[in-house]
Amino acid sequence: MYFPQFLVGMIATLLVILGWTYISTGSIWEAIGWTVLAAVVLQAGYFVTVLLLVQREARVSDEGKASDTGTTPAKLPGPFERDGIIQALISRLKLL
Repeated sequence: MYFPQFLVGMIATLLVILGWTYISTGSIWEAIGWTVLAAVVLQAGYFVTVLLLVQREARVSDEGKASDTGTTPAKLPGPFERDGIIQALISRLKLL
């Protein structure tokens, strides 16, 4: 998951939590407190998830190096090439 996508989801979730706790408690300060607590928990969970994904990728990469000593990994396109952003910009510049 890309960080901007996570950020939008997190903000939407925090707004729901803010509204829900305000309606439940009637206190804006208690609602803000619960929202801050939820933000910390969400951010910690995202951080731990990213660490686990990086660790798993490193472990898979190390296992691949042990079994494939003479081959090179396939070249994967970067996110800009995969999404076609650079190609779209270049084609627009050629039209000018």
